[in-house]
Amino acid sequence: MKKVYLLTGALAVGFAVNAQYNQASYASTPRNMPGYANKKVSSIEKAEGDVIWLNDFTTASDWTISNAGAAGVPPHTAGDWAIVNAMPTSLTDQIPTYGFPGAMLSTSGGNFALVNSDAAGGSATQNAYLTTAAGIDLATLLSTNGSAANAPMYLEFTEIFRHYYDENYVSISNDGGATWVEFQVNAAPEVPVNTNSGNPDIEVVNITSVIGAGNWGSDVRIRFRYQGAWDWFWGIDDVKLVEAWDNDVKITNYFQETPVGTQELDYYIVNQSQTSFPGVTFGAKVTNNGSLAQAGVALNADAPSAGSYNETGTAVALPFGASDSVSITVPMMVPATIGDYPVALTAELTGVSDSDASNSSSSMSIRRDQWLYSRDDNNRISAISGVVGADGAALKVGNVMEIFDDMDITFIQIRLTGTASNEGLEMFGEIQKYNPGTDAYEFLCETSPYIIQSTDLDEFVTLPIDGGAVSVVPGDILLVMAGHNGGNDVPGFGLAQATEEQTVLLYSGADDISYLGTPNAVMVRISDQTLSVNENEADFSVNVFPNPAVNEAKVSFELTNTSDVTVTVTDLAGKVVYTNNLGNTTAGKHSIEINTAALAGGIYTVNFNANNAIVTKKLVVKK
Repeated sequence: MKKVYLLTGALAVGFAVNAQYNQASYASTPRNMPGYANKKVSSIEKAEGDVIWLNDFTTASDWTISNAGAAGVPPHTAGDWAIVNAMPTSLTDQIPTYGFPGAMLSTSGGNFALVNSDAAGGSATQNAYLTTAAGIDLATLLSTNGSAANAPMYLEFTEIFRHYYDENYVSISNDGGATWVEFQVNAAPEVPVNTNSGNPDIEVVNITSVIGAGNWGSDVRIRFRYQGAWDWFWGIDDVKLVEAWDNDVKITNYFQETPVGTQELDYYIVNQSQTSFPGVTFGAKVTNNGSLAQAGVALNADAPSAGSYNETGTAVALPFGASDSVSITVPMMVPATIGDYPVALTAELTGVSDSDASNSSSSMSIRRDQWLYSRDDNNRISAISGVVGADGAALKVGNVMEIFDDMDITFIQIRLTGTASNEGLEMFGEIQKYNPGTDAYEFLCETSPYIIQSTDLDEFVTLPIDGGAVSVVPGDILLVMAGHNGGNDVPGFGLAQATEEQTVLLYSGADDISYLGTPNAVMVRISDQTLSVNENEADFSVNVFPNPAVNEAKVSFELTNTSDVTVTVTDLAGKVVYTNNLGNTTAGKHSIEINTAALAGGIYTVNFNANNAIVTKKLVVKK
């Protein structure tokens, strides 16, 4: 299934080293295996009686399904809400599968409301409304509960969704539908493109602003709106009006980044060679979802295994309903010891306790690795195979990265999607280096084209740099990319966490360099893993041909002196798949044949050992 969205085409001054890039949007590649939104999944109910009103869709006539969006933007052409008791097979039976459950696991079970944008088709648009059919006498309900007439209120509901470029809204009217106040939910970047929710998620919206300085009325209405165009779906159940907590701050859009350097980029895997890596600082968006103003809200980061790091940033005042950014400027230094270093992030309130701790904390992990260096957090939540308006065009897309210490890059590692159609397609890796003199990225190195195998799906594939290791030095700024050459079918590359705009760059077809708006980090990494322990070609020469090989490859070599020779072939996982111990071999020219017909397609390393001097050669096997 393909989609087309308009290219925004905005020209912006690049955040990255002052270059200028055009903005691009994600393409409508076959949408990929699910990631999961980082949202809370437990109810905020305080005690019995705090749920003031509840509807679980048992009676479908309690709700009105409306095409009132027909005059809206976009116009409503097809795809309305429906009251159902199971997920439609048009979603659950898709190939490839997307992890959709057969039913929504809400507390009440049974009926729920669903808008299925996918089933509407490529020419349809949705601006679909679902509205309570009758007014809710919230004034009487609050009085009966012993609550104030102007009590702060939450709208809480259970939901299940897969997000694409759709927009989700809830609206509240305090005057029978004459006027409405609308709140957006599930918005990017909190919920990235091609992301599944949990089953279920709990969404909580503070709706107290609807009444201003007044009281809740006797004809309160609730409305849900779905705006999309051949996107995925949104299901809701167990809609509640709940009296709000006094103290409730939620944390969203958390991030980490280096505190110095040109980019101030996020890194989740730090190579052991990067001893001067400046550490990472932390930040987040906090929202006062409670009924009381907060005198101070600060971000705390706790990483006990990273040198007992525990820092709290400067507190900000947070009025009722307000949002602000909080940060920690003292960096967490990543220990030199190889391993994972978990970090707990918590929004701390001054003088009071947060009544709902489930939405005021989050976590991440940063790794020191022997070989890898990467900006992705190892959690694939979506994918990219092109940009809108350029179906079938060649693509190179990747992350800007900084080098803090000398490094010899030997491999590029690329994460693929699990889509079966990736098998048999061709991809490659490429690195460009920023030239401050020309204010442009320039070619540095690349890998050979690689044919994707079935075992590569939804995995990282490691591709060696053509010509051997490439050296980079402190201060170098790299653009590390995954690429394909276009065509009717193209591979999808994994995307991870949301990241800073203009630090994910791309080339589409013959276009100049561009950046992705509201980007996610591309799952492409560099490695300095060593291929041989003693590379020395002074006493012999080695060639491998044909390369790529199909049925047979020949290894020819010429020895200057008589030597003890062994030839082995290993796959990218390091497994030995071929061994030939030639023993004592006289000086002169020799050759052996390797039966590549017995090997799976992919990239291998030929290891030639003569008197313990080792030379490695890349061998590509095609099927």
